Amino acid sequence: MKIVRHLSYLSRFLASVTLLLICVMHLALASPPDTDVPAPDFELTDLGGKTVGLKQYKGKVVVLNFWGTWCAPCLKETPDLVAVQKQFVGQGLVVIGVAMDQSNQAGVQAFAKKYQVNYPIVITDNRLNHNYGVIVAPTTFIIDKNGNIVYRHLGALTRQELAQQITRLL
Repeated sequence: MKIVRHLSYLSRFLASVTLLLICVMHLALASPPDTDVPAPDFELTDLGGKTVGLKQYKGKVVVLNFWGTWCAPCLKETPDLVAVQKQFVGQGLVVIGVAMDQSNQAGVQAFAKKYQVNYPIVITDNRLNHNYGVIVAPTTFIIDKNGNIVYRHLGALTRQELAQQITRLL
């Protein structure tokens, strides 16, 4: 009797996980937004105590990367983000890391030091996640020089994928 009940619970759990995965895959495969979709502005404090806002980067291409210290794909893509920032910074690019670790500033700082992050990192609030529709990490947005979202990607990006999207905008 207990085995049947446990199998019933397990079956419901697996069905729920499957449904969740289908929803996430649907979001991941969704087409990028149309051009000229204004990126929601924000003002948050970076790890050095400076205010970082999207408006201050108007005229530059912005890679806005939502990530977490607990996210394995995020750990994998961080060196590529560092390399892209280094490669394109003189051409009008800025990467902004948006850490989803709201209660772990020390962990975010340790992560930034370990990976030698060369771009501003802010710690998100729930409002910023909501404004961008972010539910999983990593999620990356590319914002053109006019402040419009022109590309959205769910999951880790490689240096080559980023460079391909960025070069057409610089």
